[in-house]
Amino acid sequence: MLHLFTYSHNLFIYLLRILLLSVLLVSYSQASTPGEPQQIMEKTAKQMLNAFIREEEAISKDPDIAFDLINTNLVPKINFPLMSRWVLGKNWKKASLIQRQQFIAEFKTLVVEFYTHALIQYLQGNNLSTDIITFKPFRGKKNSKYATVRSQVNPPNGANPIKVNYDLYRNKKGLWQVYDVTIEGISLVTTYRSSFKQIISQQGMDGLLKELKNKNSTLINPKKTSQLKS
Repeated sequence: MLHLFTYSHNLFIYLLRILLLSVLLVSYSQASTPGEPQQIMEKTAKQMLNAFIREEEAISKDPDIAFDLINTNLVPKINFPLMSRWVLGKNWKKASLIQRQQFIAEFKTLVVEFYTHALIQYLQGNNLSTDIITFKPFRGKKNSKYATVRSQVNPPNGANPIKVNYDLYRNKKGLWQVYDVTIEGISLVTTYRSSFKQIISQQGMDGLLKELKNKNSTLINPKKTSQLKS
């Protein structure tokens, strides 16, 4: 029986930690002629960074505050329905409408909870630095529905820079939202797709939903929020 706490889980946590750094600190990067998607990300990151600095002491006492801040500032900037569709791949068309809706909800919870725990773990042993990330010039087309914002994370320990790209989609309302993040060529969507595909092949879509529900019920347990281990 496959479980979500496998090598993929450890990889997710690693990727999310890097994603945390790049998203929180993007507002301090310098970009030449930034496009609208990049400007949106910078504004979002600035709001998040200010919020976390303001609530740093409170978060140390109540980790659920970090969850609330992420839900308020970051979640609206992520297109979970589109991300879910890409993650399931061919299995999206095979799933019923109810299964799709359930998957979007559970997958959103999984990502947000992992992100929150990764944030808490990072803040416990690191200080935020304004020079940890720089952005490459934006190359997107003005009227395109898709855009990629390229960045580079500079680890505080002097290790080699880490390339982080954000893929965004402009919906029918004209709003830009993130639907994938690629770190050193490793896509979050592709990584989840590979893991979930294996579960579906052995247990079916309902089996995957059960796995996600069980995992999420553990992650959202307040008593275990500060005890999560990677």
